[in-house]
Amino acid sequence: MRMVRGLLAALLVLCPAVALAKKPFTAQTLAGTWTGTWKEITFHVGGPFTIVISAPDAQTIHVDGSQADFGCGPLFQAVDLKQGVDWTDAGAAGTFGTITLTFKNKNGKLTGAGSNCHGTTWKLRGQVTKNKFKGRSVTKTFSGQSGVSTLKATRTP
Repeated sequence: MRMVRGLLAALLVLCPAVALAKKPFTAQTLAGTWTGTWKEITFHVGGPFTIVISAPDAQTIHVDGSQADFGCGPLFQAVDLKQGVDWTDAGAAGTFGTITLTFKNKNGKLTGAGSNCHGTTWKLRGQVTKNKFKGRSVTKTFSGQSGVSTLKATRTP
């Protein structure tokens, strides 16, 4: 009877931990159409954006930012990220023109940095939780002014 109680206690302790464990990052982890808005608080600009992520096969993540305009035209043309080069089961990192993004699967954190057509540089920090993204970026203009933007997006399959 003691052994049965011990096993039950162990199962009760372990089951929640197993249920909360993150699944490995795969080509499908972020797949979907991410539609959202960005709002630059300091300079009072913003608008909608859409980024489409797909998995043509188990080793490839296809990222299309051609429908995302943050004030300089399309963000970037489609890019393919390859397993073992650009992503592993821990997450992904990619360079898209003048933009570098990193996603960590264990905590859902998305970070990035880049520049745009106006000579502006920026750094992004955000969080992906299931089908939602919420982030904040800090922008520095060529004249040295700083601005803050908020970004929100929702994924549809």
